[in-house]
Amino acid sequence: MVDYQEVQTALLAAEKFATTRNYVGPDPYDGLSSPLAALLPGRIPRQAWVQLIKRSNVKAREVLGVRPLRMAKATALFAEGYWLIGRQAEAKALGDYLLASQNGGPWGYEFDVQTRWAYYKAGTPNVIATAFVVRALARQGRLHEVNPQTLEWLYSLIDPRGYFHYTNASNALIHNGNLLAAETVAQLGGDLRTVDKAVGITLSHQNADGSWPYGEGGNLSWVDNFHTVYVLESLKKLQQLEIESEEALSRGVRYWEEKLFTEKSLPLYFATDTTASTDVHNIATIVGGLSTLGIGQSQPAIDHPAVKLLLDHQGSDGGFRDRENSVPFMRWNQAHAFSALSKLVATSDKV
Repeated sequence: MVDYQEVQTALLAAEKFATTRNYVGPDPYDGLSSPLAALLPGRIPRQAWVQLIKRSNVKAREVLGVRPLRMAKATALFAEGYWLIGRQAEAKALGDYLLASQNGGPWGYEFDVQTRWAYYKAGTPNVIATAFVVRALARQGRLHEVNPQTLEWLYSLIDPRGYFHYTNASNALIHNGNLLAAETVAQLGGDLRTVDKAVGITLSHQNADGSWPYGEGGNLSWVDNFHTVYVLESLKKLQQLEIESEEALSRGVRYWEEKLFTEKSLPLYFATDTTASTDVHNIATIVGGLSTLGIGQSQPAIDHPAVKLLLDHQGSDGGFRDRENSVPFMRWNQAHAFSALSKLVATSDKV
């Protein structure tokens, strides 16, 4: 168990780590930004290359030409975190940066991406980056400054069956992506009937135990912790926008509490795991979810064992790493950890 002061100290150290680097850093999935990646012939070689770079140290990245980047999604997480802890000037400055980038939306990743289900180039808009940026700007009351083409682009993602694609590069049904797109359309003042239909499709794919698979298709059926939190948080936000999902949300939160933590209440990564996660992104997302979803109402989120696990991954320089000597990823680790800690501070009774 940790106390409020420890969380605040960790938050300030995380901020210093990010600001001294101007929010620039490596990412676990940035391997295709290497000039050598252009020589890779297809999906499997690209996937292997990304995994190789993910596991490489900073020096190897430099040799292979993988340069640190400033990422829109990371910037958005820092912006929202600042707003939550009452640092409006810093939040607005990052909001200015986001609105100046990619013509004010929609937003994507700053490196080529290869997943199991799609390949798309750097700068290609995707619903994850766009949704997190819109969330941050919504906190500041600046949705009117988002490029109107963002909503038009989101409409272009609608599948004939009614759900939203993750990106124009694939028609796969990815549940967290579908809901984040639906949430973003609703926040931007889009057609709520379209939103309701898309949400209904994901609700219809909820498993009997309350879980959701990552996506639909033979190789997308796994259940993991942080994507589950993405789904649950989107459903909660959509409820606030008058898109009903109370019964499904309740079953989903119950599954999350009962099946995605160890007996000692430490977060798992996959539902099939038996040992606690060591992935900072996963742990941080879960810690953020403790605040936003109200898990374990009998105790404050700050007292949950997952919080100590997250702080155990912070180094003396303020950076969060999966292991002591691993690369401190700015988007995947640092931004999500800063976001989680800011939510804890903002929801603490001592604030």
